[in-house]
Amino acid sequence: MNHPPRDAPAPDGAAVTPGGLFRLVLLHGGRGVRLTLTTLAFMAHQLCEALVPIVVGLVIDRAIAPGDPSALLRWLTVLAGVFVVLSLSYQRAAASMVTVYGYAEHELRQATVTRLLDPRGLRRRPGPGEALAHVTSDTYRVAGVSWSVVEQAATLTAILTASVALLLISVPLGIGVIVSTVLVLVLMRRLSMPLEARGHAEQGSAARAGEVATDMITGLRVLVGMNARAEAAARYRTASDSSRRGAVAAARAVLAYTGLSVALSGVFLAALATAAGLLALDGQLTVGQLVTVLGLAQFLQGSLAHVGTFAANWSHKRASARRLADLLNEPPAAPGPDTPAPGPDTPADLVWHPPGHGTPVKIPTGTLLGVVPRHPAHARDLSDRLGHRVPPPRGELLIGGRDAADLGPDGVRAHITAPPHHGSLFSGTLRANLTPPGGIPDPALLRAAALDDVLEHLGGPDAEVGEEGRRLSGGQRQRLLLARALHADTPVRVLDEPATAVDPVTERRIAEGLRALTGTTVLITTSRILLSTCDQVIDLSATPGAPEPNGTPPGAPEPNGTPPGAPEPNGTPR
Repeated sequence: MNHPPRDAPAPDGAAVTPGGLFRLVLLHGGRGVRLTLTTLAFMAHQLCEALVPIVVGLVIDRAIAPGDPSALLRWLTVLAGVFVVLSLSYQRAAASMVTVYGYAEHELRQATVTRLLDPRGLRRRPGPGEALAHVTSDTYRVAGVSWSVVEQAATLTAILTASVALLLISVPLGIGVIVSTVLVLVLMRRLSMPLEARGHAEQGSAARAGEVATDMITGLRVLVGMNARAEAAARYRTASDSSRRGAVAAARAVLAYTGLSVALSGVFLAALATAAGLLALDGQLTVGQLVTVLGLAQFLQGSLAHVGTFAANWSHKRASARRLADLLNEPPAAPGPDTPAPGPDTPADLVWHPPGHGTPVKIPTGTLLGVVPRHPAHARDLSDRLGHRVPPPRGELLIGGRDAADLGPDGVRAHITAPPHHGSLFSGTLRANLTPPGGIPDPALLRAAALDDVLEHLGGPDAEVGEEGRRLSGGQRQRLLLARALHADTPVRVLDEPATAVDPVTERRIAEGLRALTGTTVLITTSRILLSTCDQVIDLSATPGAPEPNGTPPGAPEPNGTPPGAPEPNGTPR
């Protein structure tokens, strides 16, 4: 059974549906009342639009034909009043509609981003391109349902007003308009049925092409280094061509649909004008009535053309709503806990049972623990489990006596910071990459990460680092990521090979800086320099039954995993 994400637009325990998303856009947060008033204002505007040719006809028949100046003044005053209401109603309605639509799109986008960033993860996580399509085009289309509601209500008001006026002028003309409107709606609804499937396929292919492009840009240096640019370009061409075919097919279908709608409305206009002309020749219509009929016919042409697009408009919105509902209903990768997380201001001892290690290891508060992994992939796995990016099984990690499986990702991350080894930097300043907005970098933590000389070299914490930190060398980027991890407000830090890109002198500075810090630090590393400063060392490199690392990297511990002068590998300090 699918469960909605936290903060999702659905009741607890219920799946998110396209209809539920539409209700969120239209009714949630008091939008229903404002949308109702806005719809009434747009309907008043269209009513006045339809009244203009009616009043003009009355001016001709009641004032100009009989040559009555006082009647002319009265009817021109009425016409001016119609134009005033027409103008004011549209202005107020448009301003109110922007508010309704803007808040609805913002709320829908927040729900989508919250789901994408759910700390429990997603069983099927969309790629960057698909995620971007969800947050932008899909939320835009679904939120646009509010515009569809008011515009379609206003269009039907215009058709109803014109039909009543034509019925009063000539019953056959009024009946013809009503019958034509119903036939257009039925016919265009049937023709629009394939549009939803084509729109869904088009949006999916565009998202896949965007994902391939994002992957290429992200890994451009690797592609160049592997001399795989031709293969990457070929894959993007294939994805892009698929997206192009889907977009062209959808656009052709919509254009054909719209063209047919315009053609039908044109036929209707010609038929109505012809019928009115024949009635006028027979003396059944006055000059003013003929002018009114022809004016209403021109007005109704646009309204009927819009009626023909109703179904296509909703088809594309339903396609996006289905995509968003699928995302919001995607099950989490790990179940969420109901128990509150321990306060991050209350340090607690850890009890960790690393996979493959014989006995659990108690990590008292304030310990600097070294962990020797079997190989780099093993180090990444250990960091992911301690940081709850991969849910640890029950019994593997206890925080203050509470199992990490019960605390969930939020509870674990309130106590443990475990950034990934390959972290990301973003465009901006050093300060912005180190601390939240308004934060002040801690000089002691900068020295511990050996970043103080980088700040001095670049000109201070407000120096720009370039796109993804391109102004920095590999070692400088790694020290910046280390300093960011040290600034995290948690009692425990897990550092995955934090000094692989620096020289031995800088590595020694980092080791001494980490040694001087308060709090608990878990160092997953094969560096002899870093391990030599640890209070405890756990050697997982020779786990029985586990594959041995291929060779011993320079500076790694001795075969028994214990560097000279370091504690014994059983986790007991000397």
